[in-house]
Amino acid sequence: MLDIEDIERKVDELPLLPEVVVRLLRLNHNDENFFDQVLELAQQDPTFALQVIKLSNSASSAPLHQISSLQEAVARVGAEAIAGLITSMAVLRVFVPSTQGEKDLWVHSFQVALAAKRLVHLNPSLKLDANQAYLCGLMHDIGRFVVFDKAAKELQKVEEENWHTPEQLIDAEEHIYGFNHAKLGAKVCVKWGLPDLVRRIVGYHHLYGVKHQQTIFEHSKEMGYLLQIIQLADRISVHLMHEENKDANECLHPSLNLIHLNTDSLEHLLNEIERESQSLVNALGLG
Repeated sequence: MLDIEDIERKVDELPLLPEVVVRLLRLNHNDENFFDQVLELAQQDPTFALQVIKLSNSASSAPLHQISSLQEAVARVGAEAIAGLITSMAVLRVFVPSTQGEKDLWVHSFQVALAAKRLVHLNPSLKLDANQAYLCGLMHDIGRFVVFDKAAKELQKVEEENWHTPEQLIDAEEHIYGFNHAKLGAKVCVKWGLPDLVRRIVGYHHLYGVKHQQTIFEHSKEMGYLLQIIQLADRISVHLMHEENKDANECLHPSLNLIHLNTDSLEHLLNEIERESQSLVNALGLG
């Protein structure tokens, strides 16, 4: 088994996120100057700027003409999507994948982020911030990234357990590591100065069941709704990555009954997330 204290020390050694990312995450999406603020920050890092332009020219964006300026790229992709995109790039610089398993973990993170954002739009009555949901989805498994960076052999053993649900993943980790990735992920959020709500969602995202849900909702309704969004998005991605002869309705866990999603909407969502995540993977050079 891994030494949890040794792994936690590795978290302390992680490089900080670039200042441009920290400042992007602090912007107010409702500010009338939000577009200009995003553009100004994106211009401060040439690598980020080039990748934003590359993504804006991807198949999913399908521009009528080749986009060559950052301003046009931000307008095309959408200012609200840029903070999440640049955060993805920054985390990718820290955790560079070298094996197929590590690339699959990145695909999963993108899928959960994209699914979470879409689920928020499909459930407007919850009054959640779609971009915050994207960030929570992107970061939800950041603890697994720490393990693949510091204990790749053990991570591979977990993958070889042939798990097919989030619950089975936790069982495999507890068996092989002696702990699970959610606790580590919360520590990374603290290290990187991410919002407290994001830290809590990352730490709680494997807590299912009435007792856990009730406790979380008593603390914060926003947190409770957002947690259910991330848990459903997580199950949607796991289905996409392990969908051999599986019923898509298995994504709809009984405890996630506050998220409205019928079978037809689920099938459409699965197709959209698979397409969007593949486009993002290709744009970031992970294809």
